[in-house]
Amino acid sequence: MINSAKDSDFKEKLKKIKAVIFDADGVLFTGRAFVHPETGEMLKERSHIDGQGISLLRALGIQIVFVTGEKTGFLIMICNKLNSLPSVENGKWQKVGCFLGLQGENKVKAIDEWLAGKNISWQECAAMGDDLADFQMLKKSAVAIAPAQAEKVIKNIADYVTEREGGNGAIRDFCNLILEARGVDPTTLALR
Repeated sequence: MINSAKDSDFKEKLKKIKAVIFDADGVLFTGRAFVHPETGEMLKERSHIDGQGISLLRALGIQIVFVTGEKTGFLIMICNKLNSLPSVENGKWQKVGCFLGLQGENKVKAIDEWLAGKNISWQECAAMGDDLADFQMLKKSAVAIAPAQAEKVIKNIADYVTEREGGNGAIRDFCNLILEARGVDPTTLALR
C-alpha cells in the first residue's frame, strides 16, 4: 500500500510507467522445474493470478515485454497465449514482447531496441527481476521491482520488494501497486 509522504515520488513514477519488463524464471515462473525421471520432460510452474495482473496492466495500455536467459519453449508458449487473447486480436491491446537466451548487458540491448520501436524511454519503464542477470536492466529502469525471494543484491537496488515470491503472485503484487498509484479500480477494467 502506498500511503506515506515519502512514497509520493515513487507513486508519481508508477503513474508514468508505459512499459514493464519482466524476467521469466523467478518472476513469471517460480524457478522450480519438474523433470520426469524417464522421459526427461520438464515442467515449470506459475500462478494464474500473475497472468491476470498482466491483463490488468495491458488494459491500462501498458506495454509488456519478457526477457530471459532461458531458451526453452515455456516463455514462448505463455507469450503466444497472451498474444492470442481477444483484446489483442481486436486491436485493443498490444502484443507482448519476448526475448530468449539473454543475460546482463544483452538484456539491456534487446530492450533498448524494443523500446525504440515503441517510442518509450527507460525512464518510462519498470522492470522486475530476481538475480544477477537482471541487475543491469533493473538499474536502468525508472522503477526496479524485486520479488520476495530475490537475491539480496537485487533487493538492495529495488525500489519495491513484493510480498509474494516470483511465480506465486509477485507480478500481481506489482500490478496492484500500479493500479493503486493511479487510483484505478480493477473491477472497472475490460480484461478480454
